[in-house]
Amino acid sequence: MALGAGLLTACSSTDTSGRDGTAEAARAEEALRRRSANTSRELLRQYDAVLARHPGERARLTPLRTAVARQVTALTPPHSTAPSPSASAGTAAVAADPGRALRALAAAERDTADRHTAALVDAPPELARLLASVAAAGAAHAYLLTEGFGR
Repeated sequence: MALGAGLLTACSSTDTSGRDGTAEAARAEEALRRRSANTSRELLRQYDAVLARHPGERARLTPLRTAVARQVTALTPPHSTAPSPSASAGTAAVAADPGRALRALAAAERDTADRHTAALVDAPPELARLLASVAAAGAAHAYLLTEGFGR
């Protein structure tokens, strides 16, 4: 009888460690989501700073900024207390020349896309697909900011 109880205990402790592994994976995914959301949130702040300095670029930048804000929302872990995408202060230094400001924003888009691409290695499948999509959008935004707008 004691042997049977020992086997049941061993099985139940194995099951518990499996749940701990699942909880650990969930915590790792949440941390990765939080870092990725913060990366995109910083890009959003840069958009806001450029828009504050160069309001004449609003028609060109608003659709891209809106897409980045949606990416922040998609990447933010559920039930997170992170600031909303619109709660960004335009504190980044922005070039006085609109063309230079857009090129700097394009560089920020490329950097953000590279960071999301690098995060793919540690992401579970669903989050990896989201990060790949966000990175591809960032590459398209960088193109639009440099070539697509005729600058």
